[in-house]
Amino acid sequence: MTNKRLGELGVSDAFAKSASSSYTIIRPGGLDEPKQNIIQGPSALEITQGDVLAGFVSRADVAEVAVEMALSKASNVQNTAFELYYQNKVVPVDGKYKKYLGGEEVDRLHGSTYEELFKGIKSNFDYIVDA
Repeated sequence: MTNKRLGELGVSDAFAKSASSSYTIIRPGGLDEPKQNIIQGPSALEITQGDVLAGFVSRADVAEVAVEMALSKASNVQNTAFELYYQNKVVPVDGKYKKYLGGEEVDRLHGSTYEELFKGIKSNFDYIVDA
């Protein structure tokens, strides 16, 4: 995980001084391949930020979200990172994060369209660090 974090910080630093470019880091859960690897779409997905919850998602849905992110003009999806997984496959990243499954301290985003799903993403959001 240290290298993952260093890579994300490198991306963030590289774009920090740019007024014309931005980044979005998608942290997909484990790549779960349904039998036909179909796109289940936004209504099946959940987004969180803070790297405390994860889950499983298909490659097809990760690709679909990446395209939708690239096409989005919403300012809140620029210069940020988030986790992506299916709502019915959510797990804590680590045992100490089980408390976040209740969804009170972490915004668990859902939507029937990509616009709705992306609406609550926070720009410039970093990890949640428990003391």
